[in-house]
Amino acid sequence: VLGGPYLKLDEKLEEKPVVALVLDTSDSMQLPVGRLPAAAVAATATAAGLETPAAGDEAATTAAGDALARLSRGELATSVLEAQRDTTLRQLTDQFEVRRYEVAQRPRRLADQPAGPGDASATPQSAPSTPKTPTTPEGPLPGFDTALGGAVQTAFDDASDRALAAIVLLTDGRNTTGIDPLDAVRRATEAAGGTPRAPVLAVPVGSTVPPADLAITDVLAAPEVALDDTVAIGATLQSGGLAGREVAVELRDAGGRVLDTRKLKLKDGRQQVVFSWRAERAGMNVLAVAVAAEADETIQENNRAETTVDVSDRRAKVLVVDHAPRWDLRFIDHAIRRDTTFEPKVVLTTALDAAAAETDGPAGLPRDVDGWAAYDLVMLGDVPASILDAPRQQALVEAVTTRGVGLVLQPGGDHMPREFVKSPLAAIFPVEVDAAAGEGSAVFSAADFKPLTMLVTARGAMHAAFALSGDASRNRQKWSAMPPFFRAAAAKSPRPAATVLAEVQSPGGRETRPLVAEAPAGNGRVLWIGTDETFRWRRNVGDPLFWRFWGQALRTAARRADRPADATWLAVSPARCEPGSPVLVELNLVDEKKKPVVATGQSVTVKAGGESTLTLRPAGRPGLYAGSFTPEATGRHLVSHAAAPQPSGEVLVAEPTRERAQPGVDRESLQSLADVSGGAVLEIAEFSSLPYRLAAKAVETKASLEDDIWDTWPVLLLLVGLFCLDVGIRRLSGSS
Repeated sequence: VLGGPYLKLDEKLEEKPVVALVLDTSDSMQLPVGRLPAAAVAATATAAGLETPAAGDEAATTAAGDALARLSRGELATSVLEAQRDTTLRQLTDQFEVRRYEVAQRPRRLADQPAGPGDASATPQSAPSTPKTPTTPEGPLPGFDTALGGAVQTAFDDASDRALAAIVLLTDGRNTTGIDPLDAVRRATEAAGGTPRAPVLAVPVGSTVPPADLAITDVLAAPEVALDDTVAIGATLQSGGLAGREVAVELRDAGGRVLDTRKLKLKDGRQQVVFSWRAERAGMNVLAVAVAAEADETIQENNRAETTVDVSDRRAKVLVVDHAPRWDLRFIDHAIRRDTTFEPKVVLTTALDAAAAETDGPAGLPRDVDGWAAYDLVMLGDVPASILDAPRQQALVEAVTTRGVGLVLQPGGDHMPREFVKSPLAAIFPVEVDAAAGEGSAVFSAADFKPLTMLVTARGAMHAAFALSGDASRNRQKWSAMPPFFRAAAAKSPRPAATVLAEVQSPGGRETRPLVAEAPAGNGRVLWIGTDETFRWRRNVGDPLFWRFWGQALRTAARRADRPADATWLAVSPARCEPGSPVLVELNLVDEKKKPVVATGQSVTVKAGGESTLTLRPAGRPGLYAGSFTPEATGRHLVSHAAAPQPSGEVLVAEPTRERAQPGVDRESLQSLADVSGGAVLEIAEFSSLPYRLAAKAVETKASLEDDIWDTWPVLLLLVGLFCLDVGIRRLSGSS
């Protein structure tokens, strides 16, 4: 006992259940509350701490209703929380651990402000405490989107080891980015064995009557078109409360000049308008679709939306080579012939006899570097190595690396890439091919019941091939939701200089493999598209997404006269984006002798009101540098380098309008969320009933603390030695 004494304490702990209180602070919460039913005005005013009209006083009720209608949704929600801080929220805090969250483009848990001297919340630990004022040291959240599903998921994750009594949402029900709230609840329910993890109590903030509104929700145009070409510009309109009215929808240029007009009879819901526009001016063109505001529209700033179109006077000569008319090739062939920015030639090797394959005639393949270099882009499908022999491959590699010819590879299941693993062409593959996969075919297939899905990477969301909007996260989400497929090339990993744009999970789910990747190859660029089933993207929608991807993919890989390897240039993409979305910058730098400038990095200047510096890193070949930045402010951002003549590029950063495209409160979605989770929808006037709707009780746990006072044997020896010494002295002195 003396050698190893220890202390043991038993303590009883009371663990309160958690209540997650989520406040929506997104852009749509800045919209006005709108007109409330007269019967709800008094109770809502009371809940918000405003002057309550007397019962039966119609004039006072009307005035109070007008005051509430002028408030923004965010102001009303904040007023309710502040007014009920010492009542409803204090009752909740007595029974539960209240965790506060804000959500806009992303969710964030708020920290509690430390209680100071004299603070009403600095009460003894045993006494009920008033909810503390949350602080947001990082500043306000970006408000262009609502990640409502992300907030629900975060609340579940934060309380993974605790009892979660409820998730309370003060919101208008919009969810414009990230996971769907219903999916978040379903996942939590599945993880809990099929029982709802916690009820969602939704408090809709806003009028029950949707406001009369007409909005331009989307403008879809090809990012790049040919000069003097006539193209279609599509716009989506969303209207409510204005059915039957006829409006004029206009297409305007940057100066406000009306280019085209379409008459439209409104009906509630979505409608499509298609304009015809001729590209008369080379360079970046800013186009706007606008409609005059109706007199009774509550929100008028969503009646206009812009897009950018790059008009080019170049036409890329493209050689497409495949072995057979696969489905992808059929649709690419049709679409590429309609696109005036390309001059295509399609060769099927099944139609080539041995004699034709040995010639450079119209039906044959190029044999030397000059033959391949006559094209700006070469696209190879499932071509046999017996026809694309080693000399032709070597000539093609030289045309890519020295002449800047672009190369797109789309493997199939019979020849490419299995027959090319150790060929000259494999030297410029952006990926390492797993020749042992799929029984030696270098292609792996999925079971019918478990198809493959594409996962676009963060870098891929910045790429022109995957650009649908100015928001990289929405691009990533949209493309990653494309229809599944069943076959992909077995690429093991990217080459050192390659950039993976999209991945695919291998069968069995053990790892992800590169699906779409690109890499510089000398003066050219090589793009790998590891599946020949992109035709499935046409399901229910036709060409818009299919050719959006392929058209932009081919353009980015093709040789460009304005971006040669022996000249200095700077490119910025995309040309238009939203705040918070990354922008890619590429710089090609040569000296006065047109030799590449080799360095560990290059600095460029970004000007947008202020001025900042961005460092670019080497990007795969001498003289080429790349980097990215994320603009937060709106407006034009000019990127330039100090070299002479000064290369520059610019990106237009514009606020999105989707949060205001449907200004009504989405009560149906909130009701569905409550039904799935076993919760309820509460009006603002019912907010004070929250503590009485939650029945979860505190959980009592025991904690035992054991700690050694000492546990070293020298201490025991010391004590025994001292005892023996004492006994010995006593005996020797005769005192014992």
